[in-house]
Amino acid sequence: TTRTAHEIADGGCQLMGGRACTRTGMGKHMERFNRVYKIFSIYGGSEEIMADLGVRQGLREWSPEDRLLSKM
Repeated sequence: TTRTAHEIADGGCQLMGGRACTRTGMGKHMERFNRVYKIFSIYGGSEEIMADLGVRQGLREWSPEDRLLSKM
């Protein structure tokens, strides 16, 4: 979700242009989202660390034969 939020923030800033940088008026919601969305990835842990954790937890359930076959 944090990667999607990053894409939304980038797209919104491209779409709104300079208004996405203002704290009042038409761009206030986009400016706030662009300022705040990164906090969620910090709360959830780094995306790379979480992805690595998911792979490691998934590999625990694999048998040794499955691990050998996946390296081929």
